[in-house]
Amino acid sequence: MRKILENLHIAKVHVDNAEELIPKLGGNFQIVNVECWEAAAFAALLALRSFERKTNHARTVGGELLLRLAGTLQIKDAIAQHGIRNGENYLVVFGSRERAESILQELGLKELPMNDCDKEKVKTFFEKAALVEVL
Repeated sequence: MRKILENLHIAKVHVDNAEELIPKLGGNFQIVNVECWEAAAFAALLALRSFERKTNHARTVGGELLLRLAGTLQIKDAIAQHGIRNGENYLVVFGSRERAESILQELGLKELPMNDCDKEKVKTFFEKAALVEVL
């Protein structure tokens, strides 16, 4: 599990049954389907910043994370593009490391090793996430 900030943790996880987990997803954590952990981290930082500045478009920081990942203001589109799926995903927890570990256990998720993405690929994710700032 990577600590991005004191109150932001990301883990790569394997999801066996996404449909079963969807009702359990909350405002202080989200499971997203993205290629790189860096994309999830950057979008999460932008989501937190939007709540601090009161410029958020979603009701929850988890919803704002999805909007940032998709580069859209439409939550339905954001979920379709980056919502939880069976297979490899990233668990993003807006809270302590203990809370992140607790969520892993509560949801029965298996943590996987995280690898860095190619810098050019990451750059395109950053640009997409920043789009919501100007929409």
